[in-house]
Amino acid sequence: MSRIRFEWNIESEQVDEFDGEDPQLKLRRRRNVIRLVLLIALLLAAIGMGGIGIRQRLIDVRNQFAQLLQDTVKAEVAALRIGDMSTWLKLQSAASDEWRNSQIALFQHYEALKSEGAIELTGSIVAVNIDGERARVLVQENIKGSPYVRLWFYQRNEDGWLHAPPDFSFWGEERQFAGAGLRVNYREADEQFAGQLGDVLADWRLRGCKLLNCSALPIIQVDIAPSAPEAVAWADEQNLHLRLRSPYVDIARADLPFDGAYRFQVSKLLAKRFVEEHSGLQTATYPHDAFFLLKNAVNWLSEWLVSVGPSPSLMQSLAENYGAQKVAQLLSVLDSTDDMSRIQQVIPGAIELAELDWRDFISWRLQTEAELIAARAENAWLSLYDTSDESIRIAAYQRFNQNAPSRLRRVVDQLIWTTEEGLPQLRITAEFKSDDATAVEIVLFNLVNQVWKRAS
Repeated sequence: MSRIRFEWNIESEQVDEFDGEDPQLKLRRRRNVIRLVLLIALLLAAIGMGGIGIRQRLIDVRNQFAQLLQDTVKAEVAALRIGDMSTWLKLQSAASDEWRNSQIALFQHYEALKSEGAIELTGSIVAVNIDGERARVLVQENIKGSPYVRLWFYQRNEDGWLHAPPDFSFWGEERQFAGAGLRVNYREADEQFAGQLGDVLADWRLRGCKLLNCSALPIIQVDIAPSAPEAVAWADEQNLHLRLRSPYVDIARADLPFDGAYRFQVSKLLAKRFVEEHSGLQTATYPHDAFFLLKNAVNWLSEWLVSVGPSPSLMQSLAENYGAQKVAQLLSVLDSTDDMSRIQQVIPGAIELAELDWRDFISWRLQTEAELIAARAENAWLSLYDTSDESIRIAAYQRFNQNAPSRLRRVVDQLIWTTEEGLPQLRITAEFKSDDATAVEIVLFNLVNQVWKRAS
């Protein structure tokens, strides 16, 4: 029997399939694809380089405009420094006669400050903002040793940059400061002012409502706007909505734009609102002592919030001797027709021994007396006197019937003693103007039912 042997030795890598395409054509196609990719890459690179070039050109142009703007500002400051009004006016836009006249007045203002040695025109540029053909520049100057800034606006034409009137539409984007119990709406140019204002108001609300019962008041809302008609005013007093004019419309402290003048105006409004909320009194009835006490409390609270050296006053002496809470206690029991005897209700000892400063109160009393005489309000006027002594009554009516023009008195000193009859008496020294000289007058007051009544 013959043997048949079958052997298969087939390996896949040994089989070379043939796709029927010419290898040379295939190679050329690959080269064309590569060339196309490279061409696209080069085109994109060229476009990118062109974009970079255009961008750089725009940057160069903007930098050139910015440099020209800074040169214009420096030229203006130099004209102010040397007193060259002609150059100063050439750099002003021809917006209107009103604008030109205002710049003449500003130039003369600088001349006056220079003559007093009160200003240093540094020409330092704090900030620059350019938007197309308009720009705003914050320029620093030192007045009496303190840094101030002015916000100047410019318009660009074929002749370059010219100083233009304030552009309220170019005050920057709208922003908001939110703090504890308050919200401040402002625009970019007022960033520093709004930040300081917000921090201070948050502190005032916290301290004021800790002393007085005013925590139920709504949040404090503030709108800062360059076009506000008044520096500080209520937009809605009941809802604690304030409207402030940007300090950069005129001039502002570089380091403290929310400066003393702004602080006192704002604190006065808030103090009045805090006191009204705590006491429940919107007003007190003139000429009752409560009218003075309420107003005096507002003034004291305003200074207390600002944390400045307090002015001598009745409320300040009450707070200093017995604590600020005594002012709050007095306000909580005060009625619109009360007299000063209400103070006795909140202090522990006799009112004549309380070491209270009566000077501003007596100054008000003397002025009120003169007003009541002029108004011929006999009953209200007579209530200011100790009529238990007939001689005091007769002297008082002589003054009333004489009806002499009132003169402003300023009480400069006080002394409390006890009369021979054992009654407390207040001796005050008042100054007034007489024939261009300062004269002195002594006036006595007796304590009648815890109320100082005139006795001379």
